[in-house]
Amino acid sequence: MKQLQTAFFYFISLFFATALLCLPANVSAQDMNLGDGWEYAWGDSAFNSDGVPLWTQQNSLADWQPIAFPADPPARSAHDNVWFRIKLPQHVYRDPVFYASSIDLLAEVYLDGELIYKHGQLDQNGVGVFAGWPWHMITLPENFAGKTLYFRVYSNYINIGFWGERKLTERVDALKQIIEESLQGFIVAGVTIFIALMAAIFAMLKGQRRQFLNVCLFSLAAAGLVLGDIPAMKLIWDQPLLWNYIGAYAYFLLPIPMFMLLAEWLSDAGLEVRHFQWLWRAHFVFLLLAAIGSVSGLLHLTQLYPAFDGMFIVTLLLLVVFVLLVFNRVRLEQKLLILAYFGFCSVMMLDMAVAHNWISWSSVPVSSGALLFSVAIIGLSFNHYLSTQRRLAKLNISLESKVIERTEQLSIMVKQEALRANGLLFQQEKLEIVSDIIFELESCHTLEVGIEKITNNIEALCAPFSGVFSIAVTDEWRNVHCWGHAIDAPLPENTALIKLKFNNEQGVFPFRVVNQQGSVRYVALLQVQATDVLNGYPVAHFMKLLKRAVEKINITLANIALREELQRFSYEDELTGLKNRRFFSEVMEHEIASAEQNQEALSLLICDIDYFKKFNDTYGHPAGDEALKTLASLLSHFFHEGDIVCRLGGEEFVVVMPRVTSEDCLRKAEQLRAAVEKTQIEYEGYLLENITISIGISSWPELISDPRQLFQQTDSALYQAKESGRNCIRITEK
Repeated sequence: MKQLQTAFFYFISLFFATALLCLPANVSAQDMNLGDGWEYAWGDSAFNSDGVPLWTQQNSLADWQPIAFPADPPARSAHDNVWFRIKLPQHVYRDPVFYASSIDLLAEVYLDGELIYKHGQLDQNGVGVFAGWPWHMITLPENFAGKTLYFRVYSNYINIGFWGERKLTERVDALKQIIEESLQGFIVAGVTIFIALMAAIFAMLKGQRRQFLNVCLFSLAAAGLVLGDIPAMKLIWDQPLLWNYIGAYAYFLLPIPMFMLLAEWLSDAGLEVRHFQWLWRAHFVFLLLAAIGSVSGLLHLTQLYPAFDGMFIVTLLLLVVFVLLVFNRVRLEQKLLILAYFGFCSVMMLDMAVAHNWISWSSVPVSSGALLFSVAIIGLSFNHYLSTQRRLAKLNISLESKVIERTEQLSIMVKQEALRANGLLFQQEKLEIVSDIIFELESCHTLEVGIEKITNNIEALCAPFSGVFSIAVTDEWRNVHCWGHAIDAPLPENTALIKLKFNNEQGVFPFRVVNQQGSVRYVALLQVQATDVLNGYPVAHFMKLLKRAVEKINITLANIALREELQRFSYEDELTGLKNRRFFSEVMEHEIASAEQNQEALSLLICDIDYFKKFNDTYGHPAGDEALKTLASLLSHFFHEGDIVCRLGGEEFVVVMPRVTSEDCLRKAEQLRAAVEKTQIEYEGYLLENITISIGISSWPELISDPRQLFQQTDSALYQAKESGRNCIRITEK
């Protein structure tokens, strides 16, 4: 609140100061324009030991040349430094100042060899960094008359020297002129900011939002452009470079909302205009690059103005051509917009011409043009907004008559939708049950457990219909679960003679698995009958839902069967059909734990084919495989019931014999050895050499004290049998 009061106080003070300065004043002398007598010299002056420029001395070696206007002397070439001088006239002022509208770019002013004013900072080479384009008010001593005023100027811009007015005047008259020239700018800035606020308010009403936002953006840009050019802003805050940046960015921003507004207003006139939206995008990219480049120091503001002016002229000419093509097709308000648009563009083009010295200097009312354009845009937009609101009011009247009709239709639709919602809810519940069944099945390791899971959940899936669930046992069906009313559900005589069928009253859904070979096996059967009415869900759809549910469950059952088959393969030796070493390791741990717990005997037999490598080398590996299968067949014949026969690998086999003493194990081993010795091996019609085996046996607790040493001790006994000449049996010694 205090800041608001302070700002208001400053505003009132500035207003009264402006009013006082605008009053007629009795002055002792009039302003004197310095239009004649100027001279220039290219380059830069040397300085003596006291820091006095030698070119300010009477006998300087500078090549002074006359010039009509102290700006852009001829034969500039690569010069960035120039000196101007003028002999001050014989006039009397109470508080004399030299006033200049602008100087490109930096300047130092000397009188009698003494530095009396500078804009920017020049180094020893006469080079400096751009410091803005302000007006300059240089204080002169009372005895200035008849003396020569020297200007040391540096510019790497396309222009070098003065721009605008150059005159001798009283300080108070100069300030009065500055404030008078600023009054219009303050008024325009205030009005454009007010227009921006109004446009923002209309945009919030959600009517032609984009159009009013573009008006708001344009008005803010116009206000920034005006504020950057108001001379009195230097009196408020002496930061000319800052005000130049504000004005420059606002200047670069102006075409963006202008092009957007034109494209928005003429969007219904033809594709020719709509396709030129890339014009404002191009200016947006330029604005973005200019901001990044100037902030980072890669680009200077003096380099951006010529580039922007060239780009604006090109895009404006392109747009003029295409707008003229559709001018006769647009409405009156659109034609007024186009005329206002090109009127403001003409003002901007005139300002560019003055800035680039294409025409003689004069004050171009860019701020007034921006204000008139903003007023025209906001007026047209507001009129368009009101006409739109009137059309909406008419539409509301016609809509009210349709609302009653639609309400009756909606009440019917609501009832239908309620039934549909109930049906969807019913369907969702059933789908969730299917998902739960499949989730439970995925954790099953056997088909038997999986079928049990289905049995427990099948009634919830089929409710409220009645049904029967049966499972396949050998080649017959057995009913395991019935629910609801008694239904006529005859079972097929054969589990292979099943066929899916359903209608609006009943359905038969078989559960089956398919193995890797493609053979089909039926494992369960679901029979359902529609004995109740479904709320909002057709019976035919429910039967199809059950069909899809059973198909998904069948896929999961097939996966269970596949895992079951793979598990069987992982424990089985592919060549002999016996259990493999992995199975032996697991079963041995189980049998040792069982023997210790029950204090029962546990014997182990390990046998090995004698000279099997020589047999393979003589007859070949296929014959060796036949010998292994023959031995496996004999082992399966001699050991069965509780005995476990496994192939350890290669030509080595092992037999786990729970509850068997060493004496019984030895007897079985001898029978096996003798049978192997007598068995002839036939391969491809030929009888091969008979094989023999060496056997090692051991038993717990009769022969060893630790059952976990059973395999090691038995293997040692086998080694002893081989060392004893093979084709014999060795038993572990106590």
